[in-house]
Amino acid sequence: MMTTAEKLTALRRAMAQRGLAAYLVLTDDFHASEYVGDYFKAREYLSGFTGSAGTLLILPSRALLWTDGRYFLQAGQQLAGSTIELMREGQPGVPSVADFLAEHLPRGGTLGFDGRTVSAAFARGLEKALAPREIRFAADRDLVGEIWADRPALSAEPVWELDAALAGLTREEKLALLRRDMAAQDADTLLLTALDEIAWTLNLRGGDVACTPVFLSFLLIGREDAQLCIQPQAVPAEIAEKLAACGVTLRPYGDVYDMLRGLPAGTRIMADSATANYRIMESLSQAEVLDQPSPAILMKACKTREEVENFRAAHVKDGAALCRFL
Repeated sequence: MMTTAEKLTALRRAMAQRGLAAYLVLTDDFHASEYVGDYFKAREYLSGFTGSAGTLLILPSRALLWTDGRYFLQAGQQLAGSTIELMREGQPGVPSVADFLAEHLPRGGTLGFDGRTVSAAFARGLEKALAPREIRFAADRDLVGEIWADRPALSAEPVWELDAALAGLTREEKLALLRRDMAAQDADTLLLTALDEIAWTLNLRGGDVACTPVFLSFLLIGREDAQLCIQPQAVPAEIAEKLAACGVTLRPYGDVYDMLRGLPAGTRIMADSATANYRIMESLSQAEVLDQPSPAILMKACKTREEVENFRAAHVKDGAALCRFL
């Protein structure tokens, strides 16, 4: 089993081979979920720090980890002897990740990261901060994955169906509502990347993210059909048939980037950079992007009568459970 020092050495070797001045490892999965599965715990694998929030930066001769006040004591203990410096966010004299990079990266250098685990908004902030130093990004390689020999498998828990009687709307009705919004803006395609929005749209639930009944996926909705990028083994045959019946075809989870790059030039696509990862937005370079909040956000915020009644019923059960516990 490799030590933290050995892992950092292996990563620095990969960085040197690719001419990277630094490599950034965040805590997110491909959808900026609050909790991440074991497959995505690259920062924890490299550093040994197990907190739920933190950003690790590896330079040729230094490594630093930023985390917030919840974890100062824990991080100090878990990083002891690792050669990784603890950066206590919000404390006097502690620069942000962007400010540190702007000061320490060589002019014209290249910053590497896995663009699937970095939000488009965060990456754009870095671009702005690093523009004066002409820093380039290399966001197409998961260097941690290349040295992580025993990496856990990507979660593919079985998807299950939420009865339309409980939701108040069928998936066909929800797709029609979204397409009405697309038509109003003359959009050819709507891209959903937020897992809760996809689960809401399709009346499906899953178990890929702790404490949240969602499933790893991307959903591309066209004017007449839709494509769900998901791990095929996660979709039971009966559900796959129901999806096909309403024009939703299944594609492999990782195909979404090539699919977006393959859209005809000038395709008008609605996408929300507030929830999409950096590689998603970069894959849309040939399309005409309508970058705005997803229409699913407000639609799913407007609860049906059935959803309201289910909230009340759930609250009764929750209250009874709490009383028993007390």
